[in-house]
This record gives sequence, C-alpha cells and structure tokens, in this order.
Amino acid sequence: MSEVKYKTRRVCFEVLRRIAVDKAYSNLESANLYNNYGLSINDRRFVKTLVFGVLERQLLLDYIIALFVNKKPDIETRLLLRIGLQQIMFMEVPPSAACDETVDVAKNVLDKSRAGFVNAVLRNICRNEKKVRDAVEKAEGYIKYSVSESIYGLLKEQYGETAEDILKSFYDKKTLFLRVNTLKTTAEELCDKLGSEGAEAVKVSDGTIEIIKGGGTAVRMIDGGEFFIQGLGSQYAVESLCATGGQTVIDVCASPGGKSLGAAIDMKNRGTVISFDIHKNKLSLIEKSAHILGIDIIKTSAFDSRGVCDEYIGAADRVICDVPCSGLGVISSKPEIRYKNVSDFTGLYDTQKQIIASGSKYLKKGGVMVYSTCTLKKYENEEIVRGFLRDHSGFEIAFEKTFLPYERAGEGFYIAKIIKV
Repeated sequence: MSEVKYKTRRVCFEVLRRIAVDKAYSNLESANLYNNYGLSINDRRFVKTLVFGVLERQLLLDYIIALFVNKKPDIETRLLLRIGLQQIMFMEVPPSAACDETVDVAKNVLDKSRAGFVNAVLRNICRNEKKVRDAVEKAEGYIKYSVSESIYGLLKEQYGETAEDILKSFYDKKTLFLRVNTLKTTAEELCDKLGSEGAEAVKVSDGTIEIIKGGGTAVRMIDGGEFFIQGLGSQYAVESLCATGGQTVIDVCASPGGKSLGAAIDMKNRGTVISFDIHKNKLSLIEKSAHILGIDIIKTSAFDSRGVCDEYIGAADRVICDVPCSGLGVISSKPEIRYKNVSDFTGLYDTQKQIIASGSKYLKKGGVMVYSTCTLKKYENEEIVRGFLRDHSGFEIAFEKTFLPYERAGEGFYIAKIIKV
C-alpha cells in the first residue's frame, strides 16, 4: 500500500469525523484540504469525491450496512464502513483495494476489535454483491435517493412523476458555468483562452460559458478578472432585470455578490449598484470581486433587508431580491440539506415575505424586481410571489420560471419578474 493511498483515506475519515461529530461544514472542510492536510491536487480531488459520495449516499450506505450487522456500530466504525462501501459500490476502485485501504485506516484509528469488525463486514459485503444490488433495487424511494422522508414526500407531492428525475439528478456532478466579464473580454475570446490552457469550454450566450472539461483550470484562472463562477439560473435572474447603464440597482441580499457583479457588467460599469447584506463581514468579498473584475459602481452596505432603508425608497430602477431559502434545488452541492425535515424551513417564510415586500418599496414606477431562490419548494416560490401580489397593489408579474436540476442548468432555481405599474 502506498503512502499516498493511505493518506487520502485517512483524510477522508478525519474530514467526515469532523462533519459528523464536530458539525463542521462540508464545503469549508473541502476548501481547506490543502491547508489542513497538504494534499496534492489529485489527492484533493479523490478525497472530495469520496467525502461527498459518502455524504450524499449516507442513508443508502447505512441501509446496506444494516443488512450485514445486527447492531448499529458506533459513529467512527460507521464512518469507516461508509468509506469502504462507497468505494466498493459507487467508485472505480477495485473492491479488494477498497477493503484493504479502509481496513488499514481502521487499524490506525480504532482498537483491534473494531478494526477487525470493519474488515469482516466489508469483505462480507464484497462476497454478496447480488444481495446488495437486489436490496438497493427494492429499497424505499427516500432510501434509494438518500434524502429525508420529508423531502422525498414533498417532491413527490409537488412534482409527481418528475420527482424521480429530480432525485436522480441530485447525484449528478454540478455543471460549471462562468459569467463572462464583457468589460474585459468576449465569450469567444475566453473560450479560446481556456482552451489554450487545456480546458474545454463552449459558449452558451454572449455572457455565459459552460465548462465541459478542466474545471480546475478555470478556477485557477479566476483572479484574471475575465469571468466569475455563477450558475445558469442566477445568470438568467440577472439577465431578466434588463439592467442598463446609468440605472440604479439595489441588491437586497447580495452575498456572495454574483448578481450585483452581473448587473454591473450589464450596465457597462455605468450607474450605481447598491449591495445590501445582513452580514457585514461578507461585504468585503463582494468588494474584492468587484476590484478583480474592474467594477467600481458597487456600493456595499450592512443592512437587514427584512426592513426598509428609507434613503432609497422609490429610488431604484431595478431590484434584485434573491432571498434566503431552503436550498432544495442545490442539494447536489450541499449534501447536508438532504437530511433536513421540511418543517425545518418554516421559519424562512416570514423572512421571504418581509424581504420581497421591503424590496418592492425601492422601485420607481415602471421599475423591475426579480425575486429568486435556489429551492424547488413551491411555497417559497410561486406562493410567496402570489401572496405578495395579493397584498400589494400596483405590481404585476411579467413571467416566472423554474429551472429543474436535471435540465442543463444542473440545479433547481426559481425566478419571478415583477413590474411596478
């Protein structure tokens, strides 16, 4: 066994232990793989794949493990069984190697008895592959797709047969889209530049590029200021604003800043973009991104947009209202959401209602507000907008659109364009 292979599995265990025991966030742990463990690029890629695979299939992995054990193991033993099983079932790792490498980690982090238990269970699973495959095929839907019963039921209720396609797509790798900074370059030029660095990119529109191959290359080029990473749904939300130079745009929940930046680019860096966020410490990230992109019309301000900033009442041509939401559309990149109960999200509804109502007060007559979320829950989407229109005269909906995660966007996203008449 090579030192590299041992190291990666051990890191997977340590990362998953921190997430399970210390309640660390998976995205932060993954972002710190180099700083915390000194892993090479290839090793980081392997660890991320294995860690996220374990997190996104946790219910299914535990269901399979339960077929071979009489008593639920302790958390550390369970983590190692998940690590081994994920490799055996869902990765291109030879079963014998998956067992050997995982058991070697067990011998270093567990006592002899538990390490022997891990070895016995994993090898028993390898000998009974047909039993495992048959059991997975017969498993209840929420187990097969590894989401809470609550989320599974919600999607089935609201999307019917389409829910199966949505649930399958949660296992898919997220598509990487770039927002082209047309202040500095064009989509064609950027595609050529990415190609010269070994990536493969295709133009979606004048402002959008899809990365087909070489996502890591693109990420390493981001400080050049010719693009930033932004999902297709988010880009469409900004496009729907139809912001132009000289206008005033208010982004009421701006962090991490992509929609403010996109609006500023559409405005050709002429006019004013006011970016509010309740978290003051996040505003510097927006300012840094604007500097890299060569944008100087964004003004940031710490503000809780459940309220109204009197200074800007009736002052905006455009309002971006991307509200806090349950995130059910981006489960593929935020696996922790999978196991939430729908009731966990009820506190968001009042916040969403308050923010859309407050944001509307900034609009001039004829102004446009785009309300958006990254969830598939209709109560946070269509019903929030319907409620707003019912309670506020002088507004009408121009259109609304839901992106489904099995479509090209690769994530669930909702947009409503509202006009002050």
